[in-house]
Formats: sequence, structure tokens, C-alpha cells
Amino acid sequence: MRFPEDAGLVGALRSLDIAPDALLGHGGEAWVYALDAERIVRVHHAGTVRETVDHRTSLLAELARSVDAVPFRIPEVLEINVVDERIVTIEPRLPGRPLLELLRESKGSARAALLRSYLDAAARIGDLRVERPWYGDLAQSVPIHTGSFREYLRRRAAQSLAGAGPDFARLDPDALADALPEAEAPDLVHLDAFPGNMLGDGSAVTAVLDFGVIALVGDRRLDPLAAVAYLAPNITPTANPTDRALAREWLAERGLAELYEPARRWLAAFWSIARDDRRLHEWCREVLLPA
Repeated sequence: MRFPEDAGLVGALRSLDIAPDALLGHGGEAWVYALDAERIVRVHHAGTVRETVDHRTSLLAELARSVDAVPFRIPEVLEINVVDERIVTIEPRLPGRPLLELLRESKGSARAALLRSYLDAAARIGDLRVERPWYGDLAQSVPIHTGSFREYLRRRAAQSLAGAGPDFARLDPDALADALPEAEAPDLVHLDAFPGNMLGDGSAVTAVLDFGVIALVGDRRLDPLAAVAYLAPNITPTANPTDRALAREWLAERGLAELYEPARRWLAAFWSIARDDRRLHEWCREVLLPA
């Protein structure tokens, strides 16, 4: 295995004496490598500002105060350093393997149990407590804060669609937001709780990862709805049609089926600005701009 073609990343990893085969994963915010059996290191992408990392660190510390309310672990920041001009955080290594990998291997009743555990975990994220006098972004450097969740949905969709390209210009962000109900209470929403951001062992979810810059205060029902939407092939390639049917049944059991399509469309509007992620942007087009 080789290091990625990122001189800053490679310099930081070599300074920390980390080998290429210690890679655990990467996402929109950082590369993640094993530091030892008990710790991991997140090397944040070039251009990440300290304020963003501090926001995430503070949010995780706040959520840790209610972590006993959920049946899974969440990340914790032990140290923040700058190594070869890259911001690096040291964190505990959480138990389990990525659900994306487990779905590649799991079959039959064990797979069904794993899918239900994934959906149950998404539904429990709102049990982690945040208290804010507004709805909106928790860790964005330029946040949107509003007096109602539906107003936040409008403003965030409008901002994303404005940067998504000319094909999305005809979409009405007000209509997308108005199709969803007002929040019953202001709760934590992860918004990126897909199989790539969860760890599991057997058929149980052991950890939920990447509470990042898109976390917000809103309607907690959005996380399980998103978890179902994110089983789409472009987002979770190890999911299959049977998984998606099971997930839709799970929504129906919990009285969320009628919210699924409005939520899926708003989520596609939210992610439409991610033009550098080809597969995700294709999903947004499929949802909002069908042929």
C-alpha cells in the first residue's frame, strides 16, 4: 500500500511514524490512520482552519455528557496538534469494523439484524443532548440559525442549490422545505449517518462516527430518514435491493413512511453543492432531476 499523493499528509504521517497500511478510512474532512492499538489519528485536509476543528472538539465534548443514553460509542478528541502544517487530532480507537465492510460480507438473518441495528442507531442519535435557542448549524464556520426548523430547511436548501450548477437553478427550495413538517423539538441531527460513518460487530452497531461540520439542531426524525435514503447504490454500494426494502418497511413500522420522499428530496438538495463527489452528485441529480 502507498500513501496518497498529498505531500502535506505524507509529511505528517512520516513525522508520526505511521505506515501506509495503517489507513482506516477517509472522508470529506480528514484521513484516518491507526496510531496504535488504542488510538487513531485524523489528519485534516489542507485548508482546514483551527476554528473548524475546535467546533467539532467542543461538540463532541458536549455530546459526551449524554453518551450513556445511547447504545453506541462516539468519538472523543484527546489532543489537537499541528504536524508539518497539517492539523492533526488524536482520538481513541473505537470498537468494531465499518458497516460498509460488514455489509459486503453479511448474509441472511444476520444481515437483516445488522440493517435494523443501523437504522435503530440512526434513530437514537437524537438522544445525545444539545441545547440551543435556535435551529440550525452546530459547527459551520458561517452558520445558519433560525427560529424555526422549516426556515432553516429553506435557507440551507437555497444556499446549496445556488452552488450546485445551472441544472438545479429551477428547483424551488421553499417547496422542498415546506414538504417537511416543523420539528417537534430541537434535537441533534447528525445528517451524515450512513454505513460509512458507523462501526459494527456482528449484527450490532458499536460506534457512530464523524459528527462533523454538517451536524445541526433540528428534527431528529431526519437521521433515520436519511439513513434509509443513503442506502442508495451511489452512496452505499454494498447495500442491495433487499436491504432497501427492509429499510422502507422499518420506516413504515415507525410511522415515518410518508416523510421519506420529502426528506430524500431535501437531502438531495442539501448535498447538491458537493460537485466534487461524482457519485453523490449523481444521486442528487437522480433524485431531483430525473430523466
